[in-house]
Amino acid sequence: MKRIVADFDLCTGCETCALVCSFTRLGGFNPDRSCIDLNLFADGVFNFPEICHQCSRAVCSQVCPTGAMQVDREAGVVRVDQVSCIACGQCEEACPVDMVKVDKNLNYALKCELCQGEVPCVKACPADALGVYSR
Repeated sequence: MKRIVADFDLCTGCETCALVCSFTRLGGFNPDRSCIDLNLFADGVFNFPEICHQCSRAVCSQVCPTGAMQVDREAGVVRVDQVSCIACGQCEEACPVDMVKVDKNLNYALKCELCQGEVPCVKACPADALGVYSR
Protein backbone atom coordinates (compact mmCIF):
# COMPACT_ATOMS: atom_id res chain seq x y z
CA MET A 1 0.00 0.00 0.00
CA LYS A 2 1.11 3.55 -0.66
CA ARG A 3 0.49 6.62 1.43
CA ILE A 4 1.46 10.24 1.71
CA VAL A 5 3.63 10.95 4.72
CA ALA A 6 4.34 14.29 6.34
CA ASP A 7 7.40 15.65 8.08
CA PHE A 8 6.06 18.04 10.69
CA ASP A 9 9.54 19.52 11.18
CA LEU A 10 9.34 20.89 7.63
CA CYS A 11 5.64 21.83 7.47
CA THR A 12 5.06 25.58 7.64
CA GLY A 13 1.27 25.37 7.86
CA CYS A 14 0.81 27.26 4.58
CA GLU A 15 -2.13 24.99 3.53
CA THR A 16 -0.90 24.80 -0.06
CA CYS A 17 -1.37 21.01 0.06
CA ALA A 18 -5.00 21.35 1.19
CA LEU A 19 -5.76 24.00 -1.42
CA VAL A 20 -4.21 21.95 -4.23
CA CYS A 21 -6.09 18.87 -3.02
CA SER A 22 -9.49 20.57 -3.02
CA PHE A 23 -8.84 22.18 -6.40
CA THR A 24 -7.65 18.92 -7.98
CA ARG A 25 -10.53 16.86 -6.56
CA LEU A 26 -13.41 19.32 -6.71
CA GLY A 27 -12.32 22.32 -8.77
CA GLY A 28 -12.33 24.88 -5.95
CA PHE A 29 -9.88 26.23 -3.40
CA ASN A 30 -11.51 25.18 -0.13
CA PRO A 31 -9.38 23.49 2.55
CA ASP A 32 -12.55 22.33 4.32
CA ARG A 33 -13.26 20.07 1.30
CA SER A 34 -9.70 18.79 1.08
CA CYS A 35 -8.61 15.22 1.81
CA ILE A 36 -5.78 16.66 3.91
CA ASP A 37 -6.36 18.07 7.39
CA LEU A 38 -3.81 20.51 8.70
CA ASN A 39 -3.56 20.23 12.47
CA LEU A 40 -1.99 23.14 14.32
CA PHE A 41 -0.47 22.38 17.70
CA ALA A 42 0.79 24.57 20.55
CA ASP A 43 -0.70 27.76 19.10
CA GLY A 44 0.93 27.30 15.71
CA VAL A 45 4.35 26.29 17.00
CA PHE A 46 4.18 23.22 14.79
CA ASN A 47 1.84 21.95 12.10
CA PHE A 48 1.01 18.44 11.06
CA PRO A 49 -0.79 17.50 7.85
CA GLU A 50 -2.96 14.42 8.38
CA ILE A 51 -3.68 12.25 5.36
CA CYS A 52 -5.38 8.88 4.85
CA HIS A 53 -3.09 6.03 5.89
CA GLN A 54 -4.35 3.76 3.07
CA CYS A 55 -4.77 0.89 5.51
CA SER A 56 -4.19 -2.56 4.02
CA ARG A 57 -7.06 -3.87 6.18
CA ALA A 58 -9.17 -0.73 5.86
CA VAL A 59 -11.96 -0.64 8.42
CA CYS A 60 -13.77 1.89 6.24
CA SER A 61 -14.11 -0.71 3.48
CA GLN A 62 -15.13 -3.43 5.94
CA VAL A 63 -18.10 -1.46 7.27
CA CYS A 64 -19.34 -0.13 3.92
CA PRO A 65 -22.80 -1.66 3.34
CA THR A 66 -22.68 -1.22 -0.46
CA GLY A 67 -19.05 -2.14 -1.12
CA ALA A 68 -18.36 1.36 -2.42
CA MET A 69 -15.17 1.58 -0.35
CA GLN A 70 -12.63 -0.88 -1.72
CA VAL A 71 -8.95 -1.65 -1.19
CA ASP A 72 -7.21 -1.51 -4.59
CA ARG A 73 -4.10 -3.55 -3.84
CA GLU A 74 -2.68 -3.13 -7.35
CA ALA A 75 -2.68 0.67 -7.05
CA GLY A 76 -1.94 0.54 -3.31
CA VAL A 77 -4.88 2.73 -2.33
CA VAL A 78 -8.36 2.61 -0.79
CA ARG A 79 -10.91 3.95 -3.30
CA VAL A 80 -14.50 5.17 -3.14
CA ASP A 81 -16.94 4.23 -5.90
CA GLN A 82 -18.95 7.45 -5.99
CA VAL A 83 -21.87 5.80 -7.80
CA SER A 84 -22.25 2.99 -5.24
CA CYS A 85 -21.70 5.22 -2.18
CA ILE A 86 -24.94 6.07 -0.35
CA ALA A 87 -23.30 8.60 2.00
CA CYS A 88 -24.40 6.66 5.07
CA GLY A 89 -21.34 7.78 7.04
CA GLN A 90 -20.35 4.37 8.40
CA CYS A 91 -16.90 4.67 6.81
CA GLU A 92 -16.47 8.13 8.31
CA GLU A 93 -17.31 6.83 11.79
CA ALA A 94 -15.09 3.76 11.45
CA CYS A 95 -11.94 5.50 10.18
CA PRO A 96 -9.39 5.38 13.03
CA VAL A 97 -7.62 8.53 11.79
CA ASP A 98 -10.74 10.55 10.83
CA MET A 99 -9.69 10.87 7.19
CA VAL A 100 -12.93 9.82 5.49
CA LYS A 101 -15.48 12.60 5.13
CA VAL A 102 -18.99 12.31 3.76
CA ASP A 103 -19.65 15.37 1.62
CA LYS A 104 -23.36 16.14 1.93
CA ASN A 105 -23.27 18.37 -1.18
CA LEU A 106 -21.79 15.62 -3.35
CA ASN A 107 -23.62 12.83 -1.49
CA TYR A 108 -20.63 10.49 -1.30
CA ALA A 109 -17.55 9.90 0.84
CA LEU A 110 -14.31 11.72 0.12
CA LYS A 111 -10.86 10.44 1.04
CA CYS A 112 -7.37 10.62 -0.37
CA GLU A 113 -6.95 8.27 -3.31
CA LEU A 114 -3.46 9.52 -4.23
CA CYS A 115 -4.86 11.18 -7.40
CA GLN A 116 -4.09 8.10 -9.50
CA GLY A 117 -0.43 8.38 -8.51
CA GLU A 118 0.05 12.01 -9.55
CA VAL A 119 -0.04 13.37 -5.95
CA PRO A 120 -0.24 17.11 -6.78
CA CYS A 121 -0.26 18.00 -3.07
CA VAL A 122 3.21 16.47 -2.67
CA LYS A 123 4.50 18.23 -5.78
CA ALA A 124 3.07 21.60 -4.70
CA CYS A 125 4.43 21.62 -1.13
CA PRO A 126 6.91 24.51 -1.05
CA ALA A 127 8.71 23.09 2.03
CA ASP A 128 9.00 19.51 0.73
CA ALA A 129 7.18 18.37 3.87
CA LEU A 130 5.17 15.69 2.03
CA GLY A 131 6.31 12.52 0.31
CA VAL A 132 4.93 9.23 -0.97
CA TYR A 133 5.84 6.11 0.96
CA SER A 134 5.26 2.53 -0.21
CA ARG A 135 5.08 -0.25 2.33
